[in-house]
Formats: sequence, C-alpha cells, structure tokens
Amino acid sequence: MHMGHVHGQHDMLLVIFSYLVAAVSSYTLLDLAVRVSEVRGRSRLLWILFGGVVMGMGIWSMHFIGMLSYRLPFEVSYDIVVVAISVVAAIAASVVALLVLSKEKVALARLILGGVLLATGISAMHYIGMEAMIVEIDYDPFFFTLSIVIALVASVAALWLGLIFRKESGSSAVWKKLVSAAIMGAAIAGMHYTGMRGSTFMPGGNSVLSTGVNLNHKWLAFFIGFGTLVTLTISLIGIVISKRFSTKDSEIMEKQLEIQLINEELREMNEHLEELVAKRTAELEKAHDEAIRANLVKSQFLANMSHELRTPLNAIIGYGEMLAEEAEENGHDGYAGDLAKITKSGRHLLEMINDILDISKIEAGKMDVFYESCRLAELASDVKAAVLPLVEANGNKLSCRCEDDLITVDVVKLRQVLINLLGNACKFTKEGSVDLTIERMARGTRQGYVFRVKDTGIGMTPEQLDQLFQPFTQADSSTTRKYGGTGLGLAISQRFCGLMGGDIRVASEYGKGSVFSCWLPIGPEPEALQTEAARLESAAGQA
Repeated sequence: MHMGHVHGQHDMLLVIFSYLVAAVSSYTLLDLAVRVSEVRGRSRLLWILFGGVVMGMGIWSMHFIGMLSYRLPFEVSYDIVVVAISVVAAIAASVVALLVLSKEKVALARLILGGVLLATGISAMHYIGMEAMIVEIDYDPFFFTLSIVIALVASVAALWLGLIFRKESGSSAVWKKLVSAAIMGAAIAGMHYTGMRGSTFMPGGNSVLSTGVNLNHKWLAFFIGFGTLVTLTISLIGIVISKRFSTKDSEIMEKQLEIQLINEELREMNEHLEELVAKRTAELEKAHDEAIRANLVKSQFLANMSHELRTPLNAIIGYGEMLAEEAEENGHDGYAGDLAKITKSGRHLLEMINDILDISKIEAGKMDVFYESCRLAELASDVKAAVLPLVEANGNKLSCRCEDDLITVDVVKLRQVLINLLGNACKFTKEGSVDLTIERMARGTRQGYVFRVKDTGIGMTPEQLDQLFQPFTQADSSTTRKYGGTGLGLAISQRFCGLMGGDIRVASEYGKGSVFSCWLPIGPEPEALQTEAARLESAAGQA
C-alpha cells in the first residue's frame, strides 16, 4: 500500500527531557562566559574549546532527543556520518558564541554578527540532523523561516545575557542565570519543534546527504542517551570547576590587590622612614663629631695649660707658707692665721686643678704611664700617713692589711687612686671604720693584686651606683654641698686603673657602707713595656 506524506506524534516525556538538556546547556554557556572573560592566553583558548564542546553536545543532544520523541508510523533509520556532521556544526556554533563572549568589550554590530553565526550553526545542526533520517522530507517554507528567526533571536539573546551576567557574582547572579537559562532553553527547543512542525515525512527515499552508513532507531536511542549523559556530566563538572576556579581566582586577586596596596603603603613608609633615619643619622653624626672636636679642643687646651695654671698656684702656696713662717717669727700671730687659710685654700684649688688637668689629659690621650717597681707595704704606709688627718677628723679608725710583695705599676697613679678611695671612705664615714686590704688575686691567666677599701659609711643606692664613675658627677648632688668635692676623683681613679691594665669595682648598700675593689696586674703587658721604652728613648734623644 502506498503511503503519502505524514506527520508524527511527540512523546511528551522526551520533549520535557530535551528541554532540560537545552536549559542545562544554556546555563553552562552563561557560566563559562564568566570564566572565559577572566582568563588570558592559552588558558582562555582551552576554556573556549571546552565550553564549545559542552554547549555543542548539549544542543545536539537536545535536538536528537527531540527527534526520538517524534513517533512516525514506520521504522526510521539514520545515517551515522551525517549525524556526526551535525555534532560538529553544533560545537562550531558554540565555539563562535564563546569567542564573542571572551572579548572585554563587544560592540552591537559584533554582537549581532556573533548571533547570526551562532544561529547559522544551530540551524545547520538541526537541518543536517534532519537529513540524517533515511526518509523523504518536505519542509514548509513558513515554519522553516520561522525556525531560523527563532534561532537568530535566541542566539542574540543568549550572547547578550552572557555579556551581562559575566560581570555579576553572588547568589543573585545564580538565580538570574537560572531564569535566563530556562528562557534560552525554551528558545532553542522552540526552534527545533517549530522546524519539526513544518516537516512532513514519507517512508523510503534517500536523504540528499546520505552516505549509506545507517543506524536504526534502537541504536540511535543508545547513542543519544550516552551523548546526553556525557553532556550533562561535562556540564556539571564544568560548572563546578568554573565556580571553584572563579572563587579561588577572585580570592587570590583580592589577596594580591591587598598585598599590593599594603606593599605600596609599606614602601612609602619605608622611604619616608629611610629619609628620616638618614636625616637624623646625619644630624647625630654631625653633633657627635662636633662634640668630640669640642671636647678634644677643651682637653688639649687644659692639657697645654697645665704648666701655666700650676706654676702661679705653687708660687702662691710657697710664698704663703714663707709669709706664715715670718709672721710667726716676728710675733704677728694674727697674720699667721690668715696666711694659713690662704695656703689651705691654695692647696685645695691646686688639687681641683690637678684633677681637672688629669681628666683632660686622659681624654686628650696625653696621659703617660711610668712603670716602676715598689713594695706594697711601703706604699700602704705612705698612703695611710697621707689620709690620717682626714681619718682622725671624722673620728674613724683605719686598719691596713697587706702582703709585703713587689708590684710594677705607675706608683704615682696608684698612690693617687688609693688616696682617692681612702679619702672618700673617710669623708663619707663618721665615727666608723675604714679598712684597706691588699692581697694577691689572679684573673684568668694573669696574676695581680686587689686593693680593697671597705667603710661603714652612708653607702649608696643602685641609682647612685649607675652614675658613680661619671666625670663631674657625684652620687647625690646634696653630697657636694655637704661633703664638698668636684666629682672627679673616682672618674680619674677608674681611668688610671684602666691605663695600667686593671679596673675598679664597687659594692654598696645604702646606710651600711661601701666596698671598692681595685685590681691591677702584677706587671704590665709586654706591649706596654715596649711603649714605655720607646717613650724613654724619645725623651733621652730630646735631652
């Protein structure tokens, strides 16, 4: 029996399924548009190819699921080669769409051109797929044209929505893309079913594009089902990967921006700080150099003035003593007392000038050390006799214990150190005891002696100990008014010990007394002896 052209019936379940595939593919296109616009170089090309395959497979799967939903009253076979060509057309159209969406700025003309190319690819995929059916097909011109128009409108709308949503993020953007994907899926499905509506079929006959490699309805169903699963799987994976990459990249870009801003702030701060530090350093170096020069000039001046200051003072003291003796011999006792005061004040002034000149010579580097051997017992006896008047003046008791050994030092300087220490002990102790102990003590590999002066005087606080050896400074300013002094004695003593290779240490408790320990080596280092020999040779040559 001869059968004329017929229309088939659609399986609604497969129609709905085809729409879902189109909607998921549309969402994937919108989502990938964001990712493609964010990457550069080779990565962008890979994302475009990946998105093209996903979108193309989705559109193709929707098309053939729709064809499978169309039931004809006779068996239909499909040309497998023509089916494959339709797949390529769908993928090519999707790649064109993503190429348009990958541009940062898209003009209206470019948008329309991209829509035309995408619509051409979708339409080509549809009608090439129709030609894969081994039947005779007639197309209604109206519905054929209408399907092309629907494809064009859907393509331009898809590209326009893709350009809009690629700049948005967050949950609101997801909902907007879902609604847009639903509309785009309906448009793609509408194009397909509009084209099917205008098609009539007749069994037998051959397609214009038939290659003779046929696939029956059953195997095509398996093929389409597999393609659909692959498309959906790739779509979902693509969405997840795209989201994760987008989120991570956004976080990384935000962190990089924060780091860049912080680095810029730190760089500016560092430059400012470097300028300040350089300026302050230059100022400090200048002030330091000026202070050193001023101190050196002062020290050199005082050292050079040693003779000019001491000579007239010695003359005043000498003539004062002579006049005092003459006054006593001539019975002018009233003058003798006044002359004694002049002599005493002169000696006090000479002591202060000697201290100032000594510290100045030390700072100027002009203080020489004259080494000679002496017996400790003789030195102790000499020092004891020198401080005895001060001991008795304050009602103190002085004891002395020492070993009768030899030591090679600058005797004059050591004698002055001991007199300073004992003088301070007697001055700050009233009706107490002052002890001088000299005993042998080694420090490391060097042998030496420790000269220990212990008193039961007023003692010192930790704060007073911190400034004890500073020139022109006393532990307490009130002591200057009460006990007198220039505050140079301990500073000079410490420097004298340093010149002879030793040091001074102190332990004190406020209200209970102090212990000063001066350690000196038993003899100078070989280098010191060589320096002294060179000095003596130079002095002999000048003589």
